[in-house]
Amino acid sequence: MGVALLLLVSCSGDDEADDATTTTASEGGTITTLAAAGGETGTTAPDSTVTTSTTTTTTEAPELSFPQYRIVSRESGENGDIVVVLLDPSTYESLSDIDIHNVMSDLVEQFAPVYEAHIVETQAAVDALFEENPTEEQQTELANNYIARLEEGFRIVYVGRFEESGVAILGS
Repeated sequence: MGVALLLLVSCSGDDEADDATTTTASEGGTITTLAAAGGETGTTAPDSTVTTSTTTTTTEAPELSFPQYRIVSRESGENGDIVVVLLDPSTYESLSDIDIHNVMSDLVEQFAPVYEAHIVETQAAVDALFEENPTEEQQTELANNYIARLEEGFRIVYVGRFEESGVAILGS
């Protein structure tokens, strides 16, 4: 009944837009609407040939990678090492909490045993990291460039501008 109604509506005799589109309905209920080939409605001669073409473009997805880093300090501790990591800002355009999580995960897997880690973006932040009484300039440097710390070998605490990301657990 629905198919007959659709065919009745599309063949109603109102020639307003019938020349611009062709609508067909199959018994399975699928409706196909094709735009008329050629230029404006009524400009194609009856015995002319209209050619249409389709172009398929394939774009490769970019390879997923995380920021490059280097360990600038490593000290042995009772439960594992305390590591300070300096990110290489030339290896990323933007930084997300997922990027930081990936760096922490790689660090723990590649350089075990890591019990505590600190990720920073500048050498000045490295220098200010363990200052007992940091100057105002050092506090600003840490606020802008101290990204995250790893506690107890599995808990990532985001700090500074990533503080809103909260806490993440490695392996989850």
